[in-house]
Amino acid sequence: MNTTAFDYLKRPLLDEIPVKKQAAKRHFGVHGYFTKQAWNVVQEYIRHFSQTGDLVPDPFGGSGVTAIEAMMTDRRAIHLDLNPMSVFLVDSLTCPVNCADLQTSFERVKNAYESNLTGFKNLSGFVTEAMKNYPYPKNIALPKGSDVEVVQQLFSQEQLAQLACLKHLILQEPNPNIRKSLLLAFSSTLTVSNLTTHAGKGGGPNSGFFAYYRYRIAPEPAELSIINSFEAKFKKVLHAKREIESEINVDTIQHLQVIQGSATDLSFLKKDSVDYIYTDPPYGKKIPYLDLSIIWNAWLDLNVTESDYALEAIEGGTHEKSKTEYNELIARSIQEMYRVLKFDRWLSFVFAHKDPEFWHLIIDTAERCGFEYAGAGAQKNGQTSFKKRQHPFTVLSGQLIIHFKKVRKPKYIMKASLGMDIGDIVMQTMEGVIAKHHGATLEQINDELIIKGLELGFLDLLKKEYSDLTPILLDTFDYDANTERFSIRPDRRFQTQIDLHLRVRYYLISYLRRMEREQRIAQFDDIVLNIMPLLKNDATPEEQTILTVLEDIAYRSNKGWRF
Repeated sequence: MNTTAFDYLKRPLLDEIPVKKQAAKRHFGVHGYFTKQAWNVVQEYIRHFSQTGDLVPDPFGGSGVTAIEAMMTDRRAIHLDLNPMSVFLVDSLTCPVNCADLQTSFERVKNAYESNLTGFKNLSGFVTEAMKNYPYPKNIALPKGSDVEVVQQLFSQEQLAQLACLKHLILQEPNPNIRKSLLLAFSSTLTVSNLTTHAGKGGGPNSGFFAYYRYRIAPEPAELSIINSFEAKFKKVLHAKREIESEINVDTIQHLQVIQGSATDLSFLKKDSVDYIYTDPPYGKKIPYLDLSIIWNAWLDLNVTESDYALEAIEGGTHEKSKTEYNELIARSIQEMYRVLKFDRWLSFVFAHKDPEFWHLIIDTAERCGFEYAGAGAQKNGQTSFKKRQHPFTVLSGQLIIHFKKVRKPKYIMKASLGMDIGDIVMQTMEGVIAKHHGATLEQINDELIIKGLELGFLDLLKKEYSDLTPILLDTFDYDANTERFSIRPDRRFQTQIDLHLRVRYYLISYLRRMEREQRIAQFDDIVLNIMPLLKNDATPEEQTILTVLEDIAYRSNKGWRF
């Protein structure tokens, strides 16, 4: 356990973190799953809000990014998910193996598979024998709205035979962790080796149940070699194993628990035992996880019960869950998270819902439990740019990460009237974002306004009266088409109450950049004379305040100040 001073309670909120999705082999390419969080964002949050040796669970574990990144940063981790496929993914990826032995096992399986095929004069002969001798999923029903009725109809006869043979050979391997690792590559092969798969843009295969969130048979299914796909998937698994083995190995694996269960029941954890929670819950009707995992669960012999469906926090799906049921399950999970979290610790809750009502459900439930709302920040996730959307206040450009603290005397969000005109709030927010980032994009301004609208309860009014911010921004601020950023016009003051140090910083950076463009060195007296008139707006700073901020953003040379 790290014994250095670390004040859990006073951690500042993080600014947006650039996404590096493809930079980690352990997450990118190993196996498809729904709504993966960006690994480097999750890792940064774990580092920021917890210490080495701390316990970090994720009650909605999904693809396992939180648990794996907790382990990669020397924390103890718990991966919990209702979906047995989620549990399989994390368990099979993290189970320790000798990579040389794993390679040997792969070669043995591949050679045996090819020998099986070459033992027949033609593929049809192999298909006939394989489907008699090797088990494959039979008569497992698919959800309503699928193009076919049962799992085996998602595959051609040739695909069924080859996949059944391949799975049979993998199960002959004696080492259980090697079997799991090979089955991970096999399951990833299933994702593309089926009749929902069509050639994607650029020629890459694209699985229909990922693209459409239902089992949609492709008009012209992609014809892929099973063994070539398996080999490609195996290589990605092997790379991932090698990448994580320094932190996730036989000596550390006891620090990871992988559990199938509901976020509404964390009874395996004691009260006040958890150091930090980062979780990304399911959102409404978008993705029926258990329904869309049937293709994997059926082949891997993973059992899903009626009880699992009853506890799945979604709307709709096979069991036609209501919005009320969904809200109740999310509320119960928040209550459990409060119970297990230690005092003075943090919960980071990913918010990607389109309905403001759900924001209030989360906040109200958390506050009723005893959490203190600590703020929210926008975080991109690599999706379509927000400024290109037709209706900017319908959805975020990425997602919000909502933060709560478990403290003994929580403060609550004020439910009183706003106390100021909505137009003033919009202008103050725009100027605040511009000052903070020293020039802000439309995306940054929109995201901050959504947070304000959610926090203060006027998002619907915002959507109605300010559906397009562009005319206001162009009329009020300067716009740089190259950087796509809005900024305060030269020699113009902020119109609203912006933090004094933030205003000083903004004008200092602007002035120093102008001096740099003009190849001049700024003198302190000139700096004061140039920016002081712009700061005569309510509180006026002393020269010492300007000097303090200046020392933080620039450096002093013999001739003056440089940026």
